[in-house]
Amino acid sequence: MLSRFLVILVFVPLLIWIFLKGDITFLIFTEIIIGMSMLEFYKILKDKGYEVASRIGMVLGLLLPLMIYFQTKSENIFGPLKILKLDRIEFNMGGFVVFALMTLAIRQILRVKIKGAMAEISYTLFGIIYISYFFSHILLIRNELPNGHIIVLMTFLLIWACDISAYLVGIAIGGKIFKRRLAPEISPKKSIEGAIAGIIGTFITILAFDKIYLFLSSTICKIGIISKSCSGNYESIGITVWKALILALIVGIFAEIGDLVESKIKREFQVKDSGNLLLGHGGFLDRFDSALFVLPLVYYFIKYIV
Repeated sequence: MLSRFLVILVFVPLLIWIFLKGDITFLIFTEIIIGMSMLEFYKILKDKGYEVASRIGMVLGLLLPLMIYFQTKSENIFGPLKILKLDRIEFNMGGFVVFALMTLAIRQILRVKIKGAMAEISYTLFGIIYISYFFSHILLIRNELPNGHIIVLMTFLLIWACDISAYLVGIAIGGKIFKRRLAPEISPKKSIEGAIAGIIGTFITILAFDKIYLFLSSTICKIGIISKSCSGNYESIGITVWKALILALIVGIFAEIGDLVESKIKREFQVKDSGNLLLGHGGFLDRFDSALFVLPLVYYFIKYIV
């Protein structure tokens, strides 16, 4: 319990600082989360005897957010290669998937072993899309949307509010109102009461976000070594009550789905945690599983609806 508290005490302020800081630090943070999560995912597969092209998957998975970053900055990652005409290449996710599939298929042709070829391609590509592409939406939010750094912070605060609300209510009254659990075969402890509380907690956090943000930014940005590079400028995102309710439903539902998807993966491969680097909190994939599903939906919701 003490180790869990210490990790929270250090990790949460660090995340808030990164969200409020400049581009390069944020890109490095994104690459670290994606890299560590993919490493854990591929290790689970390998430890259980499944074939996976982890090196190719890691390279492609780390290249993807880099290409998205340059795209959002209206720059070309191949700019320095003008002499080879590669500077004309523009990033496209469909093209990236085609390139990834071709790379993995060529690998299979060059290998002597035939058995498990399709499984290897599928598992490797799934890791790239599920972890790298989903989480890379954090770069789209930050660099494409107005007040992107604020929306990123809001998204994670909503995920945390949902998780904490669901956990506390689940412990207090889980299973007492609704006898059936939320997903008993996947995560027996999750309750419907907790899931509903998560949505309510998320909704309240959205309504109170202005005050929460101003408090957090002013507190974090006053720390000496952080203050020079910390951006605490604030403009209200302007989400109406009805849109706040829709956003709360999106975050509340898909944060649970993201958690359940990772729980399903762990149950299939019979592991308790994706890793053990975060003391008392499992691995990186355990901590960011909800964000994988929430980040893309928040991006499209804010971009097209708000």
